Amino acid sequence: MTRYRYYNNQRLILSVTLLIPLAIMMLLIGNLIPQNVYSHANPTSYAPPSNSVVGENGTLPEKAVIVFSERPEPKASYIRVTNSDNERVDKNDYGVSADNPRESSISIDTSKLKQGIYTVSWLALSRDDGHITKGSYVFTVSKASNRSETDVRAITNNDFANSTTIDNVNVTYRISPFYSGINNNFTVSLSDSDGKVLTNVKTVLLIFSNKQAELGPISAELTKVGEGEYSGSGGYLSQPGEWEEKMIVQRNEAYDLNHSFTFNIKNPP
Repeated sequence: MTRYRYYNNQRLILSVTLLIPLAIMMLLIGNLIPQNVYSHANPTSYAPPSNSVVGENGTLPEKAVIVFSERPEPKASYIRVTNSDNERVDKNDYGVSADNPRESSISIDTSKLKQGIYTVSWLALSRDDGHITKGSYVFTVSKASNRSETDVRAITNNDFANSTTIDNVNVTYRISPFYSGINNNFTVSLSDSDGKVLTNVKTVLLIFSNKQAELGPISAELTKVGEGEYSGSGGYLSQPGEWEEKMIVQRNEAYDLNHSFTFNIKNPP
């Protein structure tokens, strides 16, 4: 019996001795094999560029082109271009490039491009990981304005303000002018409970969505213009109606601040 146990123990020790280097070898081989780490089909570039102004030199975009990080499935993906009345101005000919399977586009009917804000909405079903992503961005067609000085003054004097306190941080948010379909200015002020400006902020993001018009999410990153002061501009509120907005304040060595609210906005007079 003693000899039997001795042989069994020796066999166990030998098995473990052989398995350890084998496990290490398998681990090393596993690390050498490329891993498929997917981030879904997210846009890497837009044309026209996001929040850009076109038409000032008389040239209008004939296509909306989006390049994704993964390959969109053409039968289940789309791009749509709409004006401030939520009317499509594209030619409904969405397709994926034969030369670049990550690039998709749709033609724009340039005869329908008037002065104003246009929204490019997209949805992509990734052929690589099977996930669906969606979003929107805006561009502006600029031509000579026929507004009188009185109209411009009325638009300029209409503002929106929202204030709240999150995690002992005072947040003040403003939109000016508070009308849709134009270039709005967005400002965020941040201070602590003692009224001192916040100095540990990394990024301030605004995310806009209009569910009724199926627009969004539209993202905008504000620029730091002073301690505790962040600002940006763009035609993100491209259409009238109810908008949902989420503000994300990313901080160093602290949790993000999140604030969501809704508001109704109308076209300028």
